[in-house]
Amino acid sequence: MAEKMIVVISGYLLMTFYNLAKTKKMMLRDKITYGVTVIVSIYLGIEYVGEFGMPILHDIASWLYKDLGHRIVEYLDKNS
Repeated sequence: MAEKMIVVISGYLLMTFYNLAKTKKMMLRDKITYGVTVIVSIYLGIEYVGEFGMPILHDIASWLYKDLGHRIVEYLDKNS
C-alpha cells in the first residue's frame, strides 16, 4: 500500500508543478474541465490506493443508464 501511495502522490505533485503556470492562462471553461478531470482522477487514485470497493465510474454509468439501455433494446426488438 505504501508503494501505491508514493506513486499516486508523486504523480499528483509532478502534475501540479507542471500545470501550475499553465492554469493561470486558461479560460474558465478549460479550468472547469481540468478541475473535473483532476477530481475524477483523485477519486480513482483513492480507490486504487485504498481498495475500498467504492463504485468506480463504470458502475456509476451502468447504474445511471441501465433503464435507458433496457428501453432501447425493448424498442428495437419490438420494431424488428
